[in-house]
Amino acid sequence: MLNLYAINLHLQEHLEREWRDEVRAVEAAGWLDEVGLLHDRKGGLPLRNLLRAGRIAGQEQRPNKKNGSWFINRLAKSRDPQGIRRARERLRRYLPINRNNFSIDWPVDQGPSSFWQELGKTVAAFGYLEYILASTCYALLATGERAKALLDAGDDHALSEWFKRVARTHVDSLHSLTREFDRVMHESSRIPHNVRENIVERLKELKPFRNALCHGAWLSIDDNGLAHLHHVYPYEGIWAGFEPEFTIKDLSDIRGRTVDTIFQIAEVASIAGPDNTYAAGPGFALVTDMPRHCEPGNPSAERE
Repeated sequence: MLNLYAINLHLQEHLEREWRDEVRAVEAAGWLDEVGLLHDRKGGLPLRNLLRAGRIAGQEQRPNKKNGSWFINRLAKSRDPQGIRRARERLRRYLPINRNNFSIDWPVDQGPSSFWQELGKTVAAFGYLEYILASTCYALLATGERAKALLDAGDDHALSEWFKRVARTHVDSLHSLTREFDRVMHESSRIPHNVRENIVERLKELKPFRNALCHGAWLSIDDNGLAHLHHVYPYEGIWAGFEPEFTIKDLSDIRGRTVDTIFQIAEVASIAGPDNTYAAGPGFALVTDMPRHCEPGNPSAERE
């Protein structure tokens, strides 16, 4: 196995001893072959392979293109013999990271396993929230009287824009889905204004937590499950930091709020939805198939 540290150190020390600013790769390959650090063949091919992989300290290709010549520059700019010691410190960045020093679960090996279990459940709940939003928007756009009117009118431009709007519901983010849901609910005459506003407000409150928990980095987690999260996001044209501390209970509370919002959307969707729900996709059909109070065959109805 190649000793990249020894190879880089030998090249830098050789440059220091001769007070040279650079050496061509072909000559440097001979230096390494002399001391048995890297066998030279085909005009320095093994060293060139390391250069192409970016593993040689001070490397430079001139010109910087495929067939450019390789050079190795001296890192320590001073001619002080103590410069070699500083060169040793600079070599670290050119060495590959030893992955064997990391646990198999890195970077999620900090803190108790219950923290990661709760985080996974919370993130999964956000995924289902977006699924319900998307299927609801799709169902109400793709079926019903408004869709039939557009098809009957024969307006190609309006129809094209409508198809684009329907298709976007499959790929939109939570932010865009919230706006589309608000718009779809506004277009429905069956949903009270305050109900729509309440759900949209809850979605807006959940959005920063969804973004942070799904895209942030957990920098530290202690044995009690107290975790520090780092997430940077654009806010009103500037970059803002979202760096709160979370506990397992915090995650559980966020998941509970998310699930409550899912149920609210499901109820609104079933009220405003088309009669032929199965034609609008399995997501919306699932909303309408959720068990209800006091319906035949419902265990809760039998107990009452």
